[in-house]
Amino acid sequence: MAKLWNIADLIDLHYFFQLDDEVRRRDGEAALAKRDRLIYLAKIEPQLGQVEEVPARLLVRKWLTIRRLQYRREPGHEGAPLPGTVWQELTLLCQVLVLLLGVFAGAGLASSLLLYSGTAPLNVSVYFGLLVALQVAVLGVQAVLLGYRRVRRLSLESSTLYLLVGRLLMRVLDRLRRWAQRSMTGRQRLDMVAIAGGIHQRKELAALLVWPGFMLLQVGGIGFNLGAIAATLAKVAFSDIAFAWQSSLQLSAEAVAALVRWIALPWSWLAPQAVPSLAQIQGSQIVLKEGIGHLATADLVSWWPFLVCSVLIYGLLPRCLLLILGMVRQRQTLEQLHFATLGIRPLLQRMTAPRIDTNGLREATPVDSLQQPAPAAPPTAAPPWQPEPGVPANGNQWYVLIPDELYDVCPRASLRELLGQSDAQADVRWLRYGSPETMGVAHADELAVEVAKEAPVGCFLLQEAWQPPLKETEQMLRDLRQLIGAQCPITILLIGRPTPQTILAPVEPEQLQVWSKKLQAMGDPNLTVHPLVQP
Repeated sequence: MAKLWNIADLIDLHYFFQLDDEVRRRDGEAALAKRDRLIYLAKIEPQLGQVEEVPARLLVRKWLTIRRLQYRREPGHEGAPLPGTVWQELTLLCQVLVLLLGVFAGAGLASSLLLYSGTAPLNVSVYFGLLVALQVAVLGVQAVLLGYRRVRRLSLESSTLYLLVGRLLMRVLDRLRRWAQRSMTGRQRLDMVAIAGGIHQRKELAALLVWPGFMLLQVGGIGFNLGAIAATLAKVAFSDIAFAWQSSLQLSAEAVAALVRWIALPWSWLAPQAVPSLAQIQGSQIVLKEGIGHLATADLVSWWPFLVCSVLIYGLLPRCLLLILGMVRQRQTLEQLHFATLGIRPLLQRMTAPRIDTNGLREATPVDSLQQPAPAAPPTAAPPWQPEPGVPANGNQWYVLIPDELYDVCPRASLRELLGQSDAQADVRWLRYGSPETMGVAHADELAVEVAKEAPVGCFLLQEAWQPPLKETEQMLRDLRQLIGAQCPITILLIGRPTPQTILAPVEPEQLQVWSKKLQAMGDPNLTVHPLVQP
């Protein structure tokens, strides 16, 4: 299966979601429903043919491709790059810079270790220890820690280093937030809190940001080893360098030869000349009281192929393998994205649910919609909180929680119709709950009994939008989330000020915006806010 998604696509997707929020506040949900339904009928459905069930990730991917084309054709956006394109270019730029920095660092270190005055040979142990053994030790420690976490099934959050770095970062960000809030209005502070909550809502995407950083480190390591190898070869080619070994541990030449053969196992079968022989090792041993006059040149230059191959096999090759591992793991993480969050579910519903116009005319065909002007009466969009396409609404347990002061006067038939549950026998359970101050105490037992009977598919909470959300409201939602589970969707259905005709009145755009941002700050990925009555 061809690769469908990358990080740049996800960035563009959430950027278009932000633009849709602005359209929703300005023109209402019906404008988005009309646009996305037209995209599906005119562009996506003809490509799908007679396929009965289409994965959500494929539908959203095709929608994103069309929205990118539309965005580039809009006035004022000609030539303007999308955030995903900026991400790709910055990522490529960072990779090139890190690679070059690694090359210069590796070349600089190797050059400093290869400074030869002509009076004393260079110590093989120092070169091997800094450029090979140290890298192997670092990789070994990382492998041991990773293996320990896998065996113990520990998450990244259990790492002490991760916690320390995370706390330090959070303190820095908290200070920056406090400093920035001094010059902000109340609306701007609400926007900042909503952005932070939105990031927490999409914390399942955080793993995707780990792998680019991981791969960037490997690119730097590759550059470091390439620089070290290039500097060593350049020194050998353009200058006369002698290598020797010495030790105060009274090691015999035979022991050193055995160690060298063991280290050279990966390449000795392919390049045996890159492994110093026992005679060459004996002939390159330095004994201080004897000097270097008796050492042969052929023995002193026999070490550099061994050193270059050591850096290549134990330094460069592991970094290349880790880079490939990072690319594979990032691909797997992208393929595991379920595309079933509440941010995407309304989009799928807008594309696949039939749309009914309030003037009683049939839904416009793709050709008619492109050639004829829009109808005078605004369309009524399908409720964005309906189940995903292919999941029947009937037969699933939905809970509708109505405030105590509205429970007796709330018109059930109208509410059921607005929820998209026109069938009177649809499995919807009506529950009464008290004020935010008493919700968690007075009515939690009743809901717990209902949840114990059958796990809910979703929960709706009716709220009056003209009453802003308080701390007690947030606590009530947290208690409800703990009660029904982390994966069950919770949808806040907002109604405006009651009128003499009905209590199910439309919501003011400003009130919807306040509720959306305030609840987004809670960071619950399965919590969303919608106006019950579309304007």
